[in-house]
Amino acid sequence: MRIFVIHIILVLSLLQVSSQENLTLETAIQTGLQNNYDILIARNNVSIAENSNTKGNAGFLPRLNTTGGYTYTISNSQLEFFSGDEQKRSGASNNSLRLGADLTWTAFDGFQMFAIRDRLNLEEQRSQYFIEKEMHDLVTQIQNAYVIVIRLQQQKSIIEESIGLDQATKKLAEDKLRLGTGTELEVLQTTNQLNADSSALLNLTDQIIQSQITLNRLMNVDPDYRFTVSIAWDPVLLPALAELTSLAIAQNYEIQLLDYDEKIALLQIKEARSALYPTIDFNAGFDYNFSKAEAGFLLSNRTFGPNFGISFNYDLFTGRNLKKDVQSAELFQENIQLSKQSVEADIKSQMALQYQDYLALMELYELESRNVVTAERNITLASELYRLGRATDLAVREAILALQQVKDRQSDVQYRQKAAEIQLKSLAGIPMWENN
Repeated sequence: MRIFVIHIILVLSLLQVSSQENLTLETAIQTGLQNNYDILIARNNVSIAENSNTKGNAGFLPRLNTTGGYTYTISNSQLEFFSGDEQKRSGASNNSLRLGADLTWTAFDGFQMFAIRDRLNLEEQRSQYFIEKEMHDLVTQIQNAYVIVIRLQQQKSIIEESIGLDQATKKLAEDKLRLGTGTELEVLQTTNQLNADSSALLNLTDQIIQSQITLNRLMNVDPDYRFTVSIAWDPVLLPALAELTSLAIAQNYEIQLLDYDEKIALLQIKEARSALYPTIDFNAGFDYNFSKAEAGFLLSNRTFGPNFGISFNYDLFTGRNLKKDVQSAELFQENIQLSKQSVEADIKSQMALQYQDYLALMELYELESRNVVTAERNITLASELYRLGRATDLAVREAILALQQVKDRQSDVQYRQKAAEIQLKSLAGIPMWENN
């Protein structure tokens, strides 16, 4: 009964798989690049940097201010003149109106505006480059998740093949029992073997679903989305280690971002040093003043007209030590340089380790491929001898396990080789997607 239930579950599982669509790696990558939240946030940050990168924010444009005011007062006044005359008014009103426009343009600020302009340009470029890094990292994660799904499906295929061999062995045991050349013990043992592999298949099916959920999260699609993948591996011949290392030093995303940070730090030093220089502003404006009074010397007064001027400002003491600020900025730049050197050293070490592993796995795959051929011949021979009564079901089971193990080792070698390839390409900054 238990075997029947397991077989029903397996059949339903196969029917479900047959109805699922095939998900290619290219589709997974494009879906992830379109939907991933980190990419969308990075794109918004680029727009923010573009909006901030203006001549006005850099300080090149003049500042125009308008002012205005109206005052109405009621007062009691008593005026005494030298002539002895007096003037008293009670409840006298006074109206005054002032309108003005002032234009200020900074002609010189210690070259700060030029440093800010260059810094804003670099920050915009850095934000655009950061998107490429985010996309590169996401593609690396998607590829790693995708090959894990392939690895698990290969394991599933291996176990399904073992189940087919178990079923054939069980049928032989049942046939031998009917002919009187076998025992019920052999039938029970082959049944247990079939049950063990069937349970392993169910457990592996659950692992596949979990790996698909992980990949779905990277693509930002429904967690319940189910798909199939091709279990064939695409062999890729990588360049030599020296070439890969040179590529990594030249175009690794972390190093390139640190280059931007270093350039920005240099410009921030220039901005800090600008406070050591004077500031020169040109001023222009137009003022209109009108007042009217019921008491006083003047009944009304009106003035209007343009004004021009130049102002000079130099801070003798700003309340902080500018030289220390500049020194701190220079130390920050030095830290960036040290970080670059550390990243380069790490990349060289990782490239050497991964590439050595990649080469060793290539040789190991050739060895396991030969072992698969031997194991397949061994199981064919063991099955035939068991049919003839010259071998036990234990020998057949050992042959099945040996084939399962060697194929699993071959699949594992392929997976590790692909993982090493992905890591090497990621470190080298090799584009792994089409940037349309």
